[in-house]
Amino acid sequence: MNKDTVTIIKSINYSEADKVLTVFGREYGKFTVFAKGIRKLNSKNRGNMQTFCTSEIAFYEGKGLPILTESAPISSLNFDELNVANIRRISFILNKFLQEYDPYPKLFDALQVVLQKNLDLEATNKLRIKFLKEMGFLDDFTVCKFCGGKEELKYLDTMSFALVCKNCYSKGNGKPLGDNPYSSLLLTRTLDRYIKKVVEEI
Repeated sequence: MNKDTVTIIKSINYSEADKVLTVFGREYGKFTVFAKGIRKLNSKNRGNMQTFCTSEIAFYEGKGLPILTESAPISSLNFDELNVANIRRISFILNKFLQEYDPYPKLFDALQVVLQKNLDLEATNKLRIKFLKEMGFLDDFTVCKFCGGKEELKYLDTMSFALVCKNCYSKGNGKPLGDNPYSSLLLTRTLDRYIKKVVEEI
């Protein structure tokens, strides 16, 4: 019997009562688990294994997919207050970038912070940038692209998705980020395009 703390990142109905769940585990990384009978109203696991819920689970390795046996809830989202676009953004990066059984405990912990903030835009963008850096698809995002300085990083080079300081913004395609850069529409849309480009290239 194996155990892990997981966040459900994808759910597919299978037959009338079952589901195939893709989860992101702190110890095992991303993997798929078969949840037998979970769609039944009296299933003890039904409420614990919804998309973006985090639970402690127990499962065993069968001949095919691992089989879910037990689950205990840790946290869930308030879907009434969620931004649907941010759900799609996080779902996309989790399902596209994570490899099977390749654990990333730091990224798992970072995801929990974002879920606690109910996937607000600032937290969502910070997590996506952290994923790109951890996966090797983004250079240091805390320094100016041109001079390497860490002060007055108020501009974004939209072509290369890199920060630019106040003194260097005229050297490239620097555009102002405003007072709340991680919540800005400019950073969000540029990051959307950058992630799409990375996925197309890998």
